[in-house]
Amino acid sequence: MIQHVTGVVSWLCDAGRRVVTAIVANVAVCAGVFAVLEGVAYFEGLYWAVTTATTAGYGDLSPATTAGRVTAMWLMVSSVALVAVATARLAARLVQDPHLFSHEEQEELKDDVDDVRDMLVRVCEKLDVPVPQSVEEYHRPTLETDR
Repeated sequence: MIQHVTGVVSWLCDAGRRVVTAIVANVAVCAGVFAVLEGVAYFEGLYWAVTTATTAGYGDLSPATTAGRVTAMWLMVSSVALVAVATARLAARLVQDPHLFSHEEQEELKDDVDDVRDMLVRVCEKLDVPVPQSVEEYHRPTLETDR
């Protein structure tokens, strides 16, 4: 059960649009539930849900039934969590790591590594030394006295 919930939350948080959609859907559904449980118009339920979800909570509308209060608790807790996820995703997009390489820079680095490898092959051939296939192979001791 926990793994299923974790999987759903992970899927939801994976895309920014899903998080925003979840926030809007959460408010809209809770507004409808509130309107039905408390016997008010949907627009009043929507007003209540928005003020509750944004933690403004003016107090002019509040649930009188137990089910309405449970709906309010769900809306408050889930809204805080969803808005936190949305804020984190937005911050992650705005704050770029200056040490990350662009695609073009990565391609240049790959080309440079290929050039260095080609030079290594030529030097090894001139010295009549086997070309190591990896850094690990190069560092591996070859003679008993090297150990």
